[in-house]
Amino acid sequence: MSIINSESVRGTFEVIDSFAILQRKELYLIGRLKEGVIRAGWYAHISLNSSLTLAIKIERVEHILMKAQEEYSMLVIEAEEDSINFILGLNIGLEPVIISTEGAE
Repeated sequence: MSIINSESVRGTFEVIDSFAILQRKELYLIGRLKEGVIRAGWYAHISLNSSLTLAIKIERVEHILMKAQEEYSMLVIEAEEDSINFILGLNIGLEPVIISTEGAE
C-alpha cells in the first residue's frame, strides 16, 4: 500500500475490465490511456480509498483489438494467485488508475 509521489505521476489509465490467467500468474487490466504515457517497469496505482493506493508493477503493455475494431491497451501484471484474487475482488472498472514511475517492490 502506498501514497503516490505526485512528481512520479506519468499518466492516467481508465480500466474498463480485468481478467487473469492463473497458470501464467498474470493479471490483465484492459482500458484506455486518458492522459500521459505508460511504460513497462512503471506502476499502476489502484485506489483503495481517498488516500491509499495499491501499487502494482506493469510487466508489459500490449495493444489489443476488441469488438467493432476498437483499440485498447492492456497492462500485464505478474502476481501470485492470492494477489490476483484480491485485485480482481476490487472490481476495478470505469475508474482511473494513476500511472507512475515509483511504487513498492
